[in-house]
Amino acid sequence: MSAAEDSLDLVGISSFIGFAPQHIFYLVENPNNFYTTIRIPKNSNPLSFRNLDIPYSELKGVQRAINRKILQKYPLSECAYSYVSGKSIYHAAKEFCGGKAVLKLDIKDFFPSITGQRVVGLYKSLGFNDNVAYILSQLSLRNNCIAQGAPTSPTISNLIMRRFDRQMKKLATSWEMKYLRYSDDVFFYKDKNFNHPKLAQLATLIIEHNGFAVNIAKTRFHPRGVPRLTLGLLTHGDKPRIPGPARKEYRAAFHRASRDFEWAYANEARLKGILEWYKSVHGKDDAFNQYRAIHKNISSLKIHTSYRSQ
Repeated sequence: MSAAEDSLDLVGISSFIGFAPQHIFYLVENPNNFYTTIRIPKNSNPLSFRNLDIPYSELKGVQRAINRKILQKYPLSECAYSYVSGKSIYHAAKEFCGGKAVLKLDIKDFFPSITGQRVVGLYKSLGFNDNVAYILSQLSLRNNCIAQGAPTSPTISNLIMRRFDRQMKKLATSWEMKYLRYSDDVFFYKDKNFNHPKLAQLATLIIEHNGFAVNIAKTRFHPRGVPRLTLGLLTHGDKPRIPGPARKEYRAAFHRASRDFEWAYANEARLKGILEWYKSVHGKDDAFNQYRAIHKNISSLKIHTSYRSQ
């Protein structure tokens, strides 16, 4: 491919996503320099944290444009529940309620396993030539894998997993059961117990055939009717519930926030995560309304003097 053709490719894709070619070239040269790492509360357990690689604004804007103008135009598997509009951890967990038996497998190092080679292959499968696929992949990677925190990474992971999801769904159907995936968590479930060691063996073969590995320590089988925790929620009843110990910790956190302003202000993001997580599962009940009132005071920096620690 000639230099002139390279330039046309760069100019063409830059124009399509709405940025100057110089800006895109600058980012493609060394995308690793445009990230920072932060810690945020986990959705399924706001008292625990995960590290996210967050792109700087000059790269984040480009990634959002790629997501909006390219990646989100393509359909995802109906079995994917993570990073999908209208679906959530709660919707996935609800599938397991009502007395179902559940087998869970965990894909080891999921995002790091989605490497530059896979991402280039995805963009080529969407119809882009080699040069443009390389440019788009560079704009989507950190350290040659998708970054947990980049706007493009969730959609890229789900698009890359479409064939995997089809294969897993076919396996589930042959066993007269259902399948869903929440990011790196793979689930099979049905209304009665089943030969889970054999199914886990077959599913592992599919996972490995697709270039991933199973985190064996996290493989779990939950028989019907036995108390269990899946995706951070109790799912052996009629609807998902936050486990008692976590709810106790939430009460303690908001009680402290109501009495210790400095601690509350320092942990505002953590408390907000708890508040949103609680609402997504239990709705706007009395506990939520109490937590929201405390959080509102924190946000407005107007906690009453009597709430402050002595």
